Order: sequence, then C-alpha cells, then structure tokens
Amino acid sequence: MKGLYFPQLHKYELRNVEKPCLLKDTDVIVKITLTTICGSDLHLIHGMIPTTPGYVLGHEYVGIVEQTGSAVKNFKPGDRVIGPPSPFCGTCENCIDGDFSHCINGGIHGTGIEMGNLPGTHAEYIRVPFADTCLVHVPDILEDEQVIFISDILSTGYTAVVRGKVNPGDSVVVFGAGPVGLCAVVAAKLFNPLQIIVVGRKDKFRMDMAAKLGATHILSSIEDDVLEEIMKLTNGRGADVAIDASGSESAIQQAVRCVKINGNVSLVGITGTDITLPLSQIFMRNVNINMGLAHEGYMQRLINLVLSGHIDLSSLITHRMRLDDVVEAVELFEKRSENVVKVVIKP
Repeated sequence: MKGLYFPQLHKYELRNVEKPCLLKDTDVIVKITLTTICGSDLHLIHGMIPTTPGYVLGHEYVGIVEQTGSAVKNFKPGDRVIGPPSPFCGTCENCIDGDFSHCINGGIHGTGIEMGNLPGTHAEYIRVPFADTCLVHVPDILEDEQVIFISDILSTGYTAVVRGKVNPGDSVVVFGAGPVGLCAVVAAKLFNPLQIIVVGRKDKFRMDMAAKLGATHILSSIEDDVLEEIMKLTNGRGADVAIDASGSESAIQQAVRCVKINGNVSLVGITGTDITLPLSQIFMRNVNINMGLAHEGYMQRLINLVLSGHIDLSSLITHRMRLDDVVEAVELFEKRSENVVKVVIKP
C-alpha cells in the first residue's frame, strides 16, 4: 500500500509500504477514507518531537473497518469509525484514572518506536489496537469531513476550554488562530462567554475565520499592545480565562499576565523547548495554570454536538487532495503559500 514515509530528519516521501495486519485479537484493520495533515506531523519531521525516523506519519482519520480480531465485539467489517491519535486499553492504571492519553499499553499513531510503533494514518490502511475501547462509530448521516477533526484538534480545543473552566459571561482570550486555536473558539462558544478575544499573528485569512467562528474581538500580536487592549476590553479586570494554542513563549507569557486575580490559564500549544514564566506575578495573583495533552474521552460527546448542529468545522477545510499528492499537501500546509488552514487527504 502507499504511505507518507518519514525516512530521515526533515525528509518525507510517498512510498510503497507493507500493509498492516492483525497482531492481537483486540485489533482491527481500518481502511482510511479521510485523513488530514497536522502541525504535529511537522514537529516530528523537523525534530521538535524527537523520534527515530523510519515510519509512516499521521494520526487523524475516518475509515471503514475491514478486518477484526476475534475478541472485538463492538465493531464489524463495514462499520465507519474514528479513533483517537493515541489508542488506549481502558484497563491500565492511567486509563482507570481517566488519563487515556497516557495509557501504559497504548501509543500514538504515526510517531515511531518511541511511542508504540503504531501505523500512521497517511496511508491506505492502519491497524488500531484496543478497538472496542477506543473506536467510535460514525453515524451514517454524517460525512467524513464533518467528523475528521473530532479526535484530535477539536478534542484538544475542547479540552483546553474545559480545563480553563469557561463559564457563561466569561471573557476568554485565545492565543493562536491555527487549527487548534480555531477549535478552541468554537468550543468556548458552547459555554456562552461574554466575549472571545483571539490574538494571532498577521494572517488575515485565519483571523477572519476566527471571527466567523465566534470570536468577538481580534488582536494582532504584531500591531497591537495585546495586554493593554485586553485590559480595555475587560474594563481593567483582566480575562477570566486565557487559552494558549500557539506554543509561543511570548504568547504564554501574555496569557498568564492577561488574566484576572484567580484567573485560569489553559495551555495546549506544543512548545518544543523550555520557556520562562513570570512566577512571582503568577504566585501573587493566584493564577491557575493547567496544561497537557487532550482528553481522548470526549469523542462521542463531540460527535453528538456535530449531530445536533452545535459544531460545524467544515470551513476549516481549505484544501482537498489525494494521497498521491500528500507530499505536496505537507509542503502547502507548512509553507502556507496559499490561504490554508486544514488540508484533508483522501486515499
């Protein structure tokens, strides 16, 4: 089969690779019907997330079950499914604690031997372990494009909002207007805040999209005095919640400075390096900081929100390409030579 292979640092190519097969009786083989390029793919390619090259990339997918292990009870060939980037067993100590992203027996699709050596989704087929535990059925009424973002970027944005404890009437600031930041805007809107302030770089296309998705105010990290403007918009009080989806050190520093006394900061952007924080200010103002990987138990809830019409992320798809053109798709996503938010790939 074909797959987007990562042979060495800073390199990627489409090549013929071995089709995955069942290894355990709890596995399924899924035929990929839609996948999408993610910023984490670039982090792997360029070493921001250190791994040993030599694997197929990708961790987001919609697909059709082709083959099931003998112990799989909830799925059968022909079922449409989505699954998390990090399949989880549901029985280890971490899973029992609800920390599915750190499953002791799991791993992450498309990240190599350091993280479970699970097949990547930028291919025609993948093997998914612990199918009964981590896969979710896709209702026939929903198209692939309506659910492709649920397992990763939407789960991440939603997790950031939940951990930030957004309440009705709150002032929320989202740093970063990339795919995760835009999903955080959509997720925050579900909780009826007073205002959603988005801070981003000079990317008019993405900032305009943030406004269409629910942002009430747009600030430029390049042109505006961000902290001063946030104070004006919050009548000098500071934001109730700040969410960083950029991973930028300067944005994270602004996030902890812009919230009110006892404000909440939720960090989901991947930094790749150590950063400095104004700890004395954080301490004296009782700022609460929460950070980490997305909670992968929200997928069914998010599918229900799509079904009910409360979430529609179809506008995030700016480009549709074939697996044969996946190298060009990655280049487009990285260089942003065109107005691009998300590129979906159809094998």
